[in-house]
Amino acid sequence: MAYRLSMKKKQILVSIHVLSLVAWLGGTICMLLLGFYMKGAENREQLYYTLSSMNVIDVSLLKYPALVTLLTGILLSIWTQWGLIKHYWVLVKWILTFVIIIFSIIVTSEAFAFLLETVDKIGFISLQNKDFQIAWLQTIWGASINIVAMIFMTFITYLKPFGKVKNKK
Repeated sequence: MAYRLSMKKKQILVSIHVLSLVAWLGGTICMLLLGFYMKGAENREQLYYTLSSMNVIDVSLLKYPALVTLLTGILLSIWTQWGLIKHYWVLVKWILTFVIIIFSIIVTSEAFAFLLETVDKIGFISLQNKDFQIAWLQTIWGASINIVAMIFMTFITYLKPFGKVKNKK
């Protein structure tokens, strides 16, 4: 028989999972809001300060909470009755979380790094740069997609739709 969590351990793990998701979601919302704020910057210092703030959020409220959410979600799936691939809603959450993390690493992080680098090189005029505009839009769309996905995953956690994965024997 597989390992099962005691009620107390499950509550602790669920609490860590929820808190990490809240940090991740909050950080993503902050990135989205600061991304819009950045577009209205009035000078180089305001633009650079906004991007620096976004960088702190990216490092502290996106990367680590996202990984903790993924890890605790996998542990909860394995160590409870839900299983990792027994129910479609768990499978959807696992895949979606993984896809969001990979998408953020590949697309959003690169776009954000480009924004910082461009402002560092050419300053306030960055706001008129076409490549800067494209990278800015990627960060806005990336944050928006992440927020929608996290809200969707929260709903399916409580609604538990889609049923069980069928065993093929």
